[in-house]
Amino acid sequence: MKKYFEIVNLLIPCAFVLNDRSRFDLRTGIPNNALEVYKGGFKNLGLKPGAEELFKKETVKDLLSLIEKARRVQDVEVLALAKPDNAKIQDAAKARILRFK
Repeated sequence: MKKYFEIVNLLIPCAFVLNDRSRFDLRTGIPNNALEVYKGGFKNLGLKPGAEELFKKETVKDLLSLIEKARRVQDVEVLALAKPDNAKIQDAAKARILRFK
């Protein structure tokens, strides 16, 4: 998973207890459940270029939701590449990027 995700906004990687009471430990790298945790809105994970292949099977509705929740321009750009031919997603990504500026 470290090929697709990076730790952001943390000086020292640490462990977290998620809302479902499961542990998410970043001290040993990026865990295998990083995709589910990212979709849940975890703010200390960012997407690396190439991560779009993880989101190719997502519905348009889910991708639009992830674009709205994205906390970095890089994440929006990667999510938009999951379905590059969909005008709705591309428009939402452009609008979200403009709100970052």
